[in-house]
Amino acid sequence: MLNYMYSALEIEVKDIYGQLQIHDMQPLNIDAVAMHFDISLIYKPIESKAFSIRNRKAIFIDERKNSLQQREDFCHELCHILKHTGTQNNAHYLFKQMQENQANAFMYHFAIPSFILNKIDIPNSIYEAAPYISSNFGVSYNFAHHRLEMFYRNLITSPNRYYWVKKKTSMEYAFY
Repeated sequence: MLNYMYSALEIEVKDIYGQLQIHDMQPLNIDAVAMHFDISLIYKPIESKAFSIRNRKAIFIDERKNSLQQREDFCHELCHILKHTGTQNNAHYLFKQMQENQANAFMYHFAIPSFILNKIDIPNSIYEAAPYISSNFGVSYNFAHHRLEMFYRNLITSPNRYYWVKKKTSMEYAFY
């Protein structure tokens, strides 16, 4: 386990996982998460979206997508429910973009939390690690690959962790 400095978002996600009593690597049960937060989960052949009006919260999940993509969409929409209020309909486009950026960051961190990545033995090559993370967290390969890039970039920004990252990636991974 690394001596890892968590961001505010990573701490928030860790706290939510504590509420959900999830401490290990596993595919997120979106039905259980929705139930915990009193969110109606509705599957329809429409683009995934969330709404919260008064005390009613709902997330629409695109039933045309596979279960991995649905889990990813759920994590994005969950951020809108937990962190955003009101509607984006009449909001300034920069405000909408800010909320979408927040939801995307939350999505990656919630689907694959850093506190769990930090305590598991990830394969040395990102090309081995991505399928491992994908299957164990129940997300797509591309999603897992991108999340690992985020995780490794965060490690490389700390000089004390450079040796670990260099060793962990076995020079098979180029940092951007």
